[in-house]
Amino acid sequence: MKRYLLIILLLLADISVFGQIEYGYDRPKSSTDPWKFGINANVSQDWINQKNGIDKQIGWKAGISGEKHLVYNIYFRPVFNFAKRGFVCDIENGFRNEVNAYLLDMELTIELKFGDEFRGRGFLLYFAPFFTYGISGTSTYTNLNPVDPNKVTQEHPYNPLKPEEFYPDNYLQPQDYGTFDDYQLKKEDVGFILGVGYDINHHLELNLNYVLGFLNIGSYNNFRWRSVNFGITHFF
Repeated sequence: MKRYLLIILLLLADISVFGQIEYGYDRPKSSTDPWKFGINANVSQDWINQKNGIDKQIGWKAGISGEKHLVYNIYFRPVFNFAKRGFVCDIENGFRNEVNAYLLDMELTIELKFGDEFRGRGFLLYFAPFFTYGISGTSTYTNLNPVDPNKVTQEHPYNPLKPEEFYPDNYLQPQDYGTFDDYQLKKEDVGFILGVGYDINHHLELNLNYVLGFLNIGSYNNFRWRSVNFGITHFF
């Protein structure tokens, strides 16, 4: 009997102790910090994922940024940019293609900030899916391997001129075309941005990121955009 009474007393004690314990934690509440808005500017080095004959080109992008403190050290930053990208494809004894593209760029960034929150100073890491849409651009194609005019006749589909109106140098003249014309570059691209940065204060940030495009830039190739950007963001 005493044994059963002791067991009951121990169970009651356990219930009393555990009844005073709060299981788990309160769910983190979203920050009440207001939205911040600012402007950003970036200098980029752009290319495609083709090694042979590709020269990197200097580009840029500039636009507006928003920032919302979500919870803990996690922030959400949507960015809308107007951007210029380009590259040069130079194939010896073949052709030279200088591509220039102007695009609209949307980034949906998730940031992790580390440092002094009161001063707004510290390092940050971020990840952003992006979407771009090509709006304009003039590119230049140059034939580096001209056809011998003596072997080309008027009936040839690529030579509508009469033989006496045809000159070899015509093949060497650069020809401009619309970057996003039919059968040229595709207008849409999606991908991811991986970046690091430093928050100097509550108003100024520096960042460095790598852009990885997922979609083919043309209908008949598997080339994809690549880019490294260095930029600055100023919040009002």
